[in-house]
Amino acid sequence: MSACCSIGGKTMFDRGIPRPEIEVGVRTSLASVEDLLRRATVRSRDNDSVVASATELIAEDLLALSGRDPAAHGDPWYCYHSSSSFAAVAAHRVAHALLGLRSGVEEPGRRDRLIACAARRISEDAKVRTGVEIHPAACIGRRIVVDHGWGTVIGEHTRIGDDCYFLQNVVLGSRNIGRQCAQGKRRHPTVGDRVVIAGDVYVFGAVTIGDDCFLEAGARITEDVPGGTRVRVVAKLQLTEHTSTPRSVAVLSP
Repeated sequence: MSACCSIGGKTMFDRGIPRPEIEVGVRTSLASVEDLLRRATVRSRDNDSVVASATELIAEDLLALSGRDPAAHGDPWYCYHSSSSFAAVAAHRVAHALLGLRSGVEEPGRRDRLIACAARRISEDAKVRTGVEIHPAACIGRRIVVDHGWGTVIGEHTRIGDDCYFLQNVVLGSRNIGRQCAQGKRRHPTVGDRVVIAGDVYVFGAVTIGDDCFLEAGARITEDVPGGTRVRVVAKLQLTEHTSTPRSVAVLSP
């Protein structure tokens, strides 16, 4: 898996990618939390650094979406101005880049807490607008595609590799609720490169999904999945009990 959200080189902004509009969008996101950033004494050159790094990654994500989603018809401009799930990914790029401005000390001071609040506010606003929740601290590789996306949740400790493709209602979450998990312990999945996750798939806990896996719709994952594996639900059986009050129970067979 590649390093967390590294840039590693310049992206060629061609094929209809609206770079000026992306930069404006990133600056607009930062302007929405200007009060917190001002109190954190974030400098203009730090803002410029966030804009530059986020814009590079957003442009790559946009090219991936327009190239891989048949409904996009290969048009990045169309995707940028119409896809709410892409907007959630773009917001995450800004929020995650903001977190990179923190000092990194174990006990965060006032400045670090203000920056963390600003990043979280950006992600929360995106959740309300798009139905996709991505924690700012989640590490997502290059060229991520979230298609449809509604109901998708990506937790704080999640690590995702390059060139992944997620559909709607994908949950990368914890097996515990609240503070039952020890502080500082990894709670969320690690997903390799080129992983495809179909709709209504839940992956719980500090499990690892290897490179080039395909998780078919409806799968529930709580154990590691080796690279190159296709996980599918074999059958869904509807059992009907003949009583005075008929009812149906759906059962997933292994």
